[in-house]
Amino acid sequence: MALAEKYHLPLTDLNFSQARFTRQLIEQDDPAHLQQVVQLSSTLVLPVAQGRAPLNGSGLELVPSADYPLPDGGEFIYLGQGGGHDYVAAMLPAAPQDGGRGAEWIDLRTAFTSVPVEEQHLMLIAQAIVNWRQSCRFCPRCGSALRSTTGGWVLRCVDNDHELFPRTDPAVIVAIVDDADRLLLGANSRWTNRVYSVLAGFVEAGESLESAVRREVFEESGVRVGDCAYRGSQPWPLPRSLMLGYTAHAQTTDLVPDGLEILDLRWFSREELGQELRAGSIQIPRGVSIAHALIRDWYGQELPEAADL
Repeated sequence: MALAEKYHLPLTDLNFSQARFTRQLIEQDDPAHLQQVVQLSSTLVLPVAQGRAPLNGSGLELVPSADYPLPDGGEFIYLGQGGGHDYVAAMLPAAPQDGGRGAEWIDLRTAFTSVPVEEQHLMLIAQAIVNWRQSCRFCPRCGSALRSTTGGWVLRCVDNDHELFPRTDPAVIVAIVDDADRLLLGANSRWTNRVYSVLAGFVEAGESLESAVRREVFEESGVRVGDCAYRGSQPWPLPRSLMLGYTAHAQTTDLVPDGLEILDLRWFSREELGQELRAGSIQIPRGVSIAHALIRDWYGQELPEAADL
């Protein structure tokens, strides 16, 4: 049995799937360019330290570059242009001890629920590039130091001129449906047992995305899948993933949790999932994640919350 036509359509309104900022600057290996941008009166700075950025009120604290002296050990990295502004991240070794202008420093997951979507995307970009920069310290060929170029998006070996580019790890995330159009959800060992989600895993070297879908699903659940359809992608820099969403048709339905990553597996009809969510007996991922988007797409409408007790 093939997947229904509806499962071959792109996910609509998938968070972070469309670019909100342009980054022509990172195509130019001219150290003066970034400094010129920083000196513009319209440029805004987002400080980033240890995976956190400052929050003031209901938004990120974006500081005019003229009012932001870069602390010792900090570095500017270009983030992009949008809405008449250039944005740069100030990559800091640590958050200011005074909190920085009285701001609360929040991580990316908190930003997903507390700041406007444009600022969520800006912090997501900052998190992705800063994660890479802080994990890539030396040339993998000779161990020499690296220097930053092209607005902070390329690192070049000071000895052999070898170039390094930001790393992204592809991962598949899969909504699995059976002949009865039930959805398979699993409880991951990293979460509480009440949280159920679609299955996901990293793509291995030399592996196609479709092969990764079939392998990961079988390894984690014992289910064999056949037809699978690509639905959309979402950057997820926690720490550096690109989530590639699929819906796949189950050829078998017997469930065998791997016992390591997946502790429990269940097939849900729409009625059963709705009842469990209203009762509060299980939870699912919420908010901006592609996992929620895949589950909501299968459900066909907004997913119910637990009823007030």
